[in-house]
Amino acid sequence: MIRHIDIAVQKILEMKEKEPAKFKRLIDEGIMIGLGVVLEDRNKEMTAANQIKKRNQPKDPEYAAVAEAVIAGNRTETVNLTVSLLRKGKDPTDLVLNALMPGIQTVCELYDIGESYVPEILLANEALIGGVELCQERIGEVPSQGKVVSLVIEGDVHDIGKNIVAAILRANGFEVVDLGKDITVEAAVKAVKTTNANLVTGTTLMSTTKGGLKDLAEILDSEDVPVACGGAAIDRRFVETFGNSIYGKTPLDAVKIAKKICAGKSWKEARKELY
Repeated sequence: MIRHIDIAVQKILEMKEKEPAKFKRLIDEGIMIGLGVVLEDRNKEMTAANQIKKRNQPKDPEYAAVAEAVIAGNRTETVNLTVSLLRKGKDPTDLVLNALMPGIQTVCELYDIGESYVPEILLANEALIGGVELCQERIGEVPSQGKVVSLVIEGDVHDIGKNIVAAILRANGFEVVDLGKDITVEAAVKAVKTTNANLVTGTTLMSTTKGGLKDLAEILDSEDVPVACGGAAIDRRFVETFGNSIYGKTPLDAVKIAKKICAGKSWKEARKELY
């Protein structure tokens, strides 16, 4: 009996070394069963995840390898693959748009359906930055899509959501001025004027502080700088009780909003198009 256990353990260790993806899947499924999750439902989620990966996967195998490295959050591999492709004469701008960006796009979409988590987004973003920096050295500074001030409103010190939004905006080519957490309306307005920002993304997890986002949006109306509002304490119904504001449910919504605003859309147009 003990020998059988030893053999089983050895096979498991071999699988962990040679087939890490399969090993992780088996461990995850074991945890799910232990938590009472019906694997049939889980399989539906995995099907959706696979569809996302397939949809975003670059057709070029070498580009697909770069995207996979970003998805895996492997900065070293992403850098090595990017260096290799640049040495082969690949266009650095094309690499950013069609090899590196599909990777972070995939992770963001997986996050939206619960198949990716905060650490994975942050690791993928670091991998992306590693590749983008190399491409920037070849082409100079990548043109910014726009400037966004990011913050957690006064009274709230929960900044994980804000950090994710800032990371994803940067990954999508936006310059982000990250003010941090517990930021007063006055400080936010000053930052917008100083930086000439196009948009503010404001979050809060506390219902007692969400009024600060309303105050900020109303003050910034005269500056023609809208506020994208999100966080656990925020919903679309609340955001639509005041002007100069757009509701964002997920981090990807922040990117969609930023693209519309920085392309010259008004907050009313962006709100209508998104909802």
